Amino acid sequence: MFALAVFCVAGVVLGAEPGDEQLRTWRRKRPPVTRIEVEGNRALTSGRIRGLMQIRAPGFWAGLGFRHPPLLLVGAEDRDAAAIRLVYRQNGYWDAEVHITAKPDQTGDRAAVTVSISEGRRYRWGLVRLDGDSPDLVFRGRRETRRLAQGSPADSLALVAVAEQIRSLCADRGHPQRVLETAVHARADTLDVSFSLAAGDSVVLGDLAITGQEKTREALIRREIDWESGSIFSQRRLAWRQQDVYATGLFSFVHLEPLGFDSAQTGWPRRANFRLRVVERKPSYVEFRTGAGQDPERDLTWDYAFEWGSRNWLGTGRQWSLSAQSGFVVITDWRVLHHRFAAKYTEPWIFGVRLPTTLTLAYEPGLRSATQNFKVETYSGELNVTRRVGRVMRWWSSLIYERVTIYGIPADQREALLAQQGINVRRRWTAAVERDTRPNVFIPTSGARTRIDGEYVGGILGGASDFYKLDISWARYQTVSAPTVLASRFRLAWANTHSGGTFIPTIDRFFLGGANSIRGYAENTIGPVDDSTGAPTGGRVVALANLELRTPVVPKLWFTLFLDAGNNFSEFRQVVLKDMLLSLGIGWQYIAPVGPVRLDYARRVVHPHYPKSDRLHLSILFSF
Repeated sequence: MFALAVFCVAGVVLGAEPGDEQLRTWRRKRPPVTRIEVEGNRALTSGRIRGLMQIRAPGFWAGLGFRHPPLLLVGAEDRDAAAIRLVYRQNGYWDAEVHITAKPDQTGDRAAVTVSISEGRRYRWGLVRLDGDSPDLVFRGRRETRRLAQGSPADSLALVAVAEQIRSLCADRGHPQRVLETAVHARADTLDVSFSLAAGDSVVLGDLAITGQEKTREALIRREIDWESGSIFSQRRLAWRQQDVYATGLFSFVHLEPLGFDSAQTGWPRRANFRLRVVERKPSYVEFRTGAGQDPERDLTWDYAFEWGSRNWLGTGRQWSLSAQSGFVVITDWRVLHHRFAAKYTEPWIFGVRLPTTLTLAYEPGLRSATQNFKVETYSGELNVTRRVGRVMRWWSSLIYERVTIYGIPADQREALLAQQGINVRRRWTAAVERDTRPNVFIPTSGARTRIDGEYVGGILGGASDFYKLDISWARYQTVSAPTVLASRFRLAWANTHSGGTFIPTIDRFFLGGANSIRGYAENTIGPVDDSTGAPTGGRVVALANLELRTPVVPKLWFTLFLDAGNNFSEFRQVVLKDMLLSLGIGWQYIAPVGPVRLDYARRVVHPHYPKSDRLHLSILFSF
């Protein structure tokens, strides 16, 4: 094995001799790669090793002449060798040696690449110790070292992660100047690890200086950052507080920087002084926005919006705006979807608590309903309260007054929809809670999103309708084999009357079908229909499940395989497995700056109530 390593090293040195001008000239031409040979590997398959490399062998399409063969780029051997060596170390092969050589093939114009691997022995974790001068931190840190389980493969990245977790633990408990030394001792095929922690002096927060604000009151910034001199230093909380200031939307730049440490008296904890630098955004603004949008009941929409307002009225952080919005259905229908004119005012703090409260007055002129063939005109007032809980959870609640006028019902539907025609006054209370751990909401590759929406209409609130709705959805995203992502979603929603009510207006029922629910069906066509006209009337119970396998073909182009299942029912007792609709399909997504632009092809699985068919859907963003 030692001779093989010496031979590989010698080959690299000889191949790179300055006198070999012919070989250097050949490399500068970036020759196409004809093949990649892997030798000496046992722990990792040749396919996996090739998958780690930037150097690529010709694929299927290149073999047929439809695509140019991959080129040998400068420095690719060193990058690929480091990537392969890292994966070996993650699997316990700390002595693994990887050498990649590229030489002209028999034609002299192409590159033949050889990956030579000497794996060495595989190490496993042995004894792991943590000692230090702070019993509390040592006790807590030992819980982190459990990730280095005795007998498991010695993952080098896990060792780095554990050390970083111990450092963060100290920095979050008042010891940012800690020193952690790590020593690894080989014993046969076992690695013993010892951590030595010197916690250093205890540190508390000192003074905070704020610079950069001109119109924003300093007291407002201090309220948002919630600074308490004398409280225990916490690196994580400082990062959160900086985020809270930026989340107000008043600043384009926020940076919290340390100014040093001092001590008020000998023997007291050291004080960490900071400076918060901010760059204000202009308080008054005028905005015009346009672009593709996503509507839960339509495949693709195009939206326009004009807004004038202040994001920092009189330097108090209060906000107001006047806006006009329009939405148009495109591609599938080509018509106006809605107009909306609104006045909005936001108070960021209520009763000394960060509880953004917004009052909105809105008018929507009479346009044809998004789901029905009649016109709807709406006046509304809404009082909304939002609260963030931790970093990944938030809840919000609203009281809504709506005056809805329904008219323009076609003659052949007037009798069936008579109860809805005219003026309806609805008073609603809505509440929702959401937990979202996705690191990227546009292209999620990990994490999960759980959301629960509730709505109570009428009853003790009064109004013309009495019903409630509950909508529960859960989505999860897993990287099954990098970079392929398995995405799944489940949704259950139902509506019912209360307080003696017997009717739920059509515009408040559930509609299903289309690019964002069950593909292969036109928008809002799944569920109960009017017996005389065949028009959808909406359901009271929705059961929905989606499964997608997403993978990038090239950096900006993704490919998707999907399965959609579910249905829309009139009553809960109708929900049975045999009545669930099923569709299968494929999709392509172009990752644009505004998010994925999606084209899906879906084919229905045969169902007794729906004919066999297929459909193309054009939309924006992933379906969930």
